[in-house]
Amino acid sequence: MRVLLANDESQHSRAATDYLLSLPFRKPIELDVASIIAPPIMVDVGMGGMPMDLSGFIDEERQAALARVEATASQLRDGARGKSLHSVSTHVPVGPPASELLNLAEQTDSELVVIGAVGHSALDRVLLGSVSDYVATHGDVSTLVVRPSRESETPPSLRKIVIALSGSAEDQRMIDWLGNLHLQSSVEVHLVRILQLQTLYRQDIRQKASESWGRFVKQSQQQILDLETRLQKLNLNTETHLVEADHVGEALIDYAEAHDCDLIMTGDSDSGLLTRVFMGSTSRYVLRHATCSVLIVRDKEERAKAKQEIATGAHMVEEGAMSS
Repeated sequence: MRVLLANDESQHSRAATDYLLSLPFRKPIELDVASIIAPPIMVDVGMGGMPMDLSGFIDEERQAALARVEATASQLRDGARGKSLHSVSTHVPVGPPASELLNLAEQTDSELVVIGAVGHSALDRVLLGSVSDYVATHGDVSTLVVRPSRESETPPSLRKIVIALSGSAEDQRMIDWLGNLHLQSSVEVHLVRILQLQTLYRQDIRQKASESWGRFVKQSQQQILDLETRLQKLNLNTETHLVEADHVGEALIDYAEAHDCDLIMTGDSDSGLLTRVFMGSTSRYVLRHATCSVLIVRDKEERAKAKQEIATGAHMVEEGAMSS
């Protein structure tokens, strides 16, 4: 597996590095460590308000970042977990951090992007939205957003994992992803399916739908049990939970906190063609409100296919409008 690790020398960035190295991959990974230089657009140098030449400043920043990521790469190669790394490469591009990370993920053909939940600039998070949020929301590959535990600066250990099921093909995709890891039998894997209650309908409609709802619940229970059987073949300690709630994302967060879970795994869409390209509302909610680390599992080929279908549809609509 090829992994892109974002490095900006922040606490969360260091936690992301430690967390990645703690993951027991079955095979050594190819690691790319990236530090992005974000140049200021303009500097006020007096009454003229003209931008100064920033090339020297950017070059100094780039050299400092290069030295830092090279030092990080050396520590990773020589560290206790060095054997888990097949190779380590470094990158220091210049540009907007979020888009540069996404570009680099595509250029390196990465299968996983690992990033801290918070970077250096709190102001950027207020005005522009965090880099981690943008990368996780707009990326085409699986993305791990690492949040250190509240009590310390060290990342949490991988003891309890929540797999947020939806009844879609993404459920099997997440199970398959876990197969990349050689997890200890002590690790708990919680298979959780939230069934959303529709509370706005009239009581008579709800009564008529109760039989259909019962069949849906039974079907969902069977799907969870089937997935549990597949996980147990990996000798993993599993729990299954079917929860009825008004808000799917909120219920997932509450479950993870109540069970002191370290990681939430979720797919990247709800349903339909558009949400196969743009992250679904449940995944966005979990990403932005979880207090633990979050892994968004994606299929690059599936997303590329969906984008092509959308582009083809848009082209056909445009041609139809021009011919009418």
